[in-house]
Amino acid sequence: MKQKHTLAFPYRQRSILHIDVDTETFEVLALEEAESKAYLGGRLLALFLWNRFARYDQLDEKHYESGNPVVFAPGAASDTPMPCCTVCSIVTKSPVTGRLSVTCASTPFAQGLLRCGYSALVITGRSRRLTSFSVAEGAVVFSNAEAFHDLSTTEVMHRMQAPHLVVAGPAGEHLVSHASIVVDNQNLTRGGVGKVFGLKNLKYFTLFPQATGRDSYDSERMGLLSQAYQKDMHTAKLGRTIAQEGSIALLSLANKHGWAAIDNYSMRMDGRLWGLCPRTAPDAEPPEDSVCPPCMQRSTLDLESAMALGSNLELFDGRSVQQLVVRCLENGLEPASAGSILSWARHCRMDGKLSFLPDMQRSSAMLYLRLLDSMAYQRGTGEQLSKPFVQLLATYGGEEHAFHVDGLALAPYDYRALPVQALLTSLGDDTLVYAELLWGNHYQRGNERRLAGWALYVQKVSYAAQSLGLCTWLLLPSFAHPVLHFPWFKRRKRTFARLALLASLSEGYELTAQDMQAYGAKALDLERTINGKLTGVQGRYGSLPDQLLVDGRSNYRSSQVVPLARLLDAYWSLLRVK
Repeated sequence: MKQKHTLAFPYRQRSILHIDVDTETFEVLALEEAESKAYLGGRLLALFLWNRFARYDQLDEKHYESGNPVVFAPGAASDTPMPCCTVCSIVTKSPVTGRLSVTCASTPFAQGLLRCGYSALVITGRSRRLTSFSVAEGAVVFSNAEAFHDLSTTEVMHRMQAPHLVVAGPAGEHLVSHASIVVDNQNLTRGGVGKVFGLKNLKYFTLFPQATGRDSYDSERMGLLSQAYQKDMHTAKLGRTIAQEGSIALLSLANKHGWAAIDNYSMRMDGRLWGLCPRTAPDAEPPEDSVCPPCMQRSTLDLESAMALGSNLELFDGRSVQQLVVRCLENGLEPASAGSILSWARHCRMDGKLSFLPDMQRSSAMLYLRLLDSMAYQRGTGEQLSKPFVQLLATYGGEEHAFHVDGLALAPYDYRALPVQALLTSLGDDTLVYAELLWGNHYQRGNERRLAGWALYVQKVSYAAQSLGLCTWLLLPSFAHPVLHFPWFKRRKRTFARLALLASLSEGYELTAQDMQAYGAKALDLERTINGKLTGVQGRYGSLPDQLLVDGRSNYRSSQVVPLARLLDAYWSLLRVK
């Protein structure tokens, strides 16, 4: 048996870049060894830094988010040769829900920030003018961004021509509640992060990396680990399909298991979904250098955007939906929330409400394009739709057509067919439960504790992977077994063991599968603790729209509702929370 390789380096120095846009100053802070080992990176490190820099007495609206940091933290291994290790975590307090908004997405920005020499970027304060800054060669240069006022994200990208760019669109500048930010030409973040940028008077910032990536502490073991992930992804038929088409490939399973939100949750199955599915040759081979193409989405039309701006609006023409997705990116609007608001408005207009809107009985891409512009720029017919969901309901009614949790519009999945996904969504967690998307509903009365255990496992393994920077799509083969949809025993241990090996090769000291489980659990606990401080709710919580809890009507072959009360009770019991 080959002797186990002992890694030689116990710790590598890390730096945090703290930028105060109020005073237009910056400082580079060293991350202590104990902190570096306790808060590995990515999601866990971002949560730790947000809690460290937040001013809890200046988080209300009158302080214009000056006490609300925005943290960007790449995964700890994002600068290693491991493919698809490109996840960056973005954490701030959501002005919509009052809780943390945590976004973890694969983007080249993660490697760019690390190659600038920083393990995280923390933005605090509020500028007195529309401002921007640039990070290059160990310095930060601030500049007046008034000339970029009301410019679309694509116009800013065209003018700046920077290697890495984070920008808020017109929606963020006009403080639209469902505004997002665009990171390296990807529309990211939910919960009004673009509005936080607008309140801070921050239009954009750029990165100019001066270094290349670093090598791992054992190139041979890193190569073998990369090959193992690649083999798993390409051995399964589903993995090969996703490698060809991206995340939208899962849409072909929506009719089979009934989890697509169609026409504002009135249907779960519709043959017209075929119009949104990608068109590729069934025997086409995935690119040889691509392990996980959703990390580098070839098309802006991903699974969630296709359903939010397509099936949820009864718009099934792929090209038309693509236009809406691109317009959301240009305006800095988050597609899932924008689609949910438009769907609510469409049904309210059919009921005779919202008379200021044009007739929306027939879906029209051109009509929706005009409404998206009105929402973002706060002018013209439809500007009212930029208000928070709760405020719209208080003004115009239509609660029976609204699907939101704590004011944040739901992602476009029909949760009556996804009980574990529904459980996480009720807690404000948008982690995808791949096993349910692939294999459908497994709920039976009496197995709530098992489903809650699955939810906890999905959270912990996803949070651990995001702390390393590993794209969670690489975990999909773990859920693709035809019988054991959720990993059991050795399969579950192997998943954490691989994460531990990647962490060891990145950090220079040995970590175990138990260590990675602990990191996932720590991220879960820290986020819950911070949300408790923000909302004052220390015990159990979780909610879904009443329609999903009492109404099982749809064209699906069996009538279902979400057994949320029993699922929540089992979930909190496993966490021993009263």
